[in-house]
Amino acid sequence: MDTVFEETNQTRFQFSRAPKLVVNPSGAAPLAAELSFQTPVPVCAEIAIDDGARSWTVPTPSEPDTRHSHILLGMRPDQIHSIKLTLLDSLGDVHAGVWRANFQTDPLPDDFPDLKLSISDAASMEPGFTFFGIRKSQRSGARGYGVIVALDAEGEVVWLCNTGHTVGEIKRLKNGNLIYLTFDNRAIELDMLGNRICQWFAAGAHNAGDFEAADGSIPVAAEAFHHDIQELENGNFVVLGIERRTYSDYPSSETDAAAPRAEALVVGDVIVEFQRNGEVVANWRMLDILDPQRIGYGSLSDYWVNKGIPGSMDWSHLNSVFLDTDDDSFIVSARHQDAVIKIRRDSGEIVWILGNHDGWRAPWSDQLLAPEGAPDGAPDGAPDGTFEWQYHQHHATITSRGSILLFDNGNHRAHPFDAKRPPAENYSRAVEFAVDEAAKAVQQVWSYGGPGPEAYYCPFICGAEEMPNSGNVLACFGGLMSDDNGAVIDDTRTGLGWVRIAEVTREDEPRLVFELFIDERHKGKGWDVYRAHRLPALYG
Repeated sequence: MDTVFEETNQTRFQFSRAPKLVVNPSGAAPLAAELSFQTPVPVCAEIAIDDGARSWTVPTPSEPDTRHSHILLGMRPDQIHSIKLTLLDSLGDVHAGVWRANFQTDPLPDDFPDLKLSISDAASMEPGFTFFGIRKSQRSGARGYGVIVALDAEGEVVWLCNTGHTVGEIKRLKNGNLIYLTFDNRAIELDMLGNRICQWFAAGAHNAGDFEAADGSIPVAAEAFHHDIQELENGNFVVLGIERRTYSDYPSSETDAAAPRAEALVVGDVIVEFQRNGEVVANWRMLDILDPQRIGYGSLSDYWVNKGIPGSMDWSHLNSVFLDTDDDSFIVSARHQDAVIKIRRDSGEIVWILGNHDGWRAPWSDQLLAPEGAPDGAPDGAPDGTFEWQYHQHHATITSRGSILLFDNGNHRAHPFDAKRPPAENYSRAVEFAVDEAAKAVQQVWSYGGPGPEAYYCPFICGAEEMPNSGNVLACFGGLMSDDNGAVIDDTRTGLGWVRIAEVTREDEPRLVFELFIDERHKGKGWDVYRAHRLPALYG
């Protein structure tokens, strides 16, 4: 932990306890600091920070107090920062600059990737800070590495937390803290100093014993935590979990329709709602809601084998859950079904299914949305911008217009047993669909990405979300993948990952207002970003 290297008390103001500034008090967040002191009378504090190029004030309580502990955020790495403390007492007297200090932040870690900002139009961007977790590609040593960062509008790192493990989805809680998912079945709450406030873990996971004895660790009756978590208005959480079921007569091939059926251990996704004390309130089981016999490309894959469930198949692969508070329903993204589904929270009833119509049988086929604007003879869409289904999508949310915004990864752009589109000819995009529930119809109303000059292809992870003030869309192309020669591939185990985070205006012809790359393929290093978010402030 670093401390100040120079401090002065320039007035006769008497503190009950002298100011103490500690940089990185948790040991995990080198760009955060804490200033604490006590005064004999209640005062309000004003804390100003200057790094020679920027200056800002720290948000502080408006009510006077004698005990003070303030979190300082927004510092850039390897910079000397000056801090000035001013106090206002209950009589209205201002004690300006009662204490000053200088300190230098640490440089970024040695194994931190290069960030390349190519576009930053601050006047057109959504105000705030871009938060995301940085991961190493599998072949670059993903296990044991993880950092969460926040960037300002200039693409500079102004907050960083070393987690020591792979980071998945990150969200801000109502109390101002962050919560994120690990890849070993945990949800961890952090404050902005990098302190671990709480940890929940899936008690039924194969590695649950690793966390049972940890301080502040709360078990939840679930077999896994994966991909997404959301805090509800009542303070509960919904997280994606799993269950296992054995089927005696199950498809055995994604490429041969005539292949004999066989017994299969199928992993199905479960939406789990739990309280902060770990008690499970409800479960919604996808194997009871969707057709367990329908498969897509990837449904027979070994994703859960690699996570400790031998011989299993990854039937649906949910990767996002979003609660629509307008009618108390869930919007879920089922990657291996190439479908986004709306489900009533009270009954588990399907409201509609958005996706390719192939392979759905009654009664599920009755809930399919009919595409509007698809060319004649191409009911599943065509890449002409009129209408096209999403494939292997991520991060389905509801916009301020009530439409569905998602990241269409585009894997294969086909359903078994049709021919797959090769990675080199594929593309990903952010796409928005308007749903008419009464008519069971859907229109594609906006998209950004491929096909065309911005046809980046991400075979896994990624996200897209609407910005609340500007209406822009932040698209995280966090799973770009190449081989050693730079050719586009979809093998995440052998490829080198690279990242593009883009903010665009939501216009018929989207305009790029922010673009950042993480690309060290020339160094033989691969990087991924699961999802990126723009938060309005560093402070909650």
